Amino acid sequence: MKNYQKVIIVTSVAAVVALILDAVMFVQHGQSLASGAVWPRLGLFIVLAVIVNGLAMLKMRFCAYATILVNLYFAIASFAAFQMVSPRQSAYGLFIQAFSIVGILLGAAGVYYGVKQRGEYTKKKIAEYEERMKK
Repeated sequence: MKNYQKVIIVTSVAAVVALILDAVMFVQHGQSLASGAVWPRLGLFIVLAVIVNGLAMLKMRFCAYATILVNLYFAIASFAAFQMVSPRQSAYGLFIQAFSIVGILLGAAGVYYGVKQRGEYTKKKIAEYEERMKK
């Protein structure tokens, strides 16, 4: 499996996990999911994932930086849910904490694949420059 495919998979799953955790946190804090304040934030997760996935497919110059930043954002959102869940000792709290840990690990994996993506891009550019120098 190529790195850009891994980026797409990890980013998509991390976005879904962060979206679910954020929705649960909105409900936990007494905000209705039908509220107008909820949907822009949840939509942001979807938009960011679509942007990163599109850039990864196109192999654009700054796709690695976008991948790193967006997956870092997803990991931080998952960590926030880990910190804010209440009650912590209930089955619900433990489930949310476990799900948050999965989100944090997915975000970290996305950051790793973003760094790897940047390395591949740099190697490709160096090979192109070396080829030009030979001519």
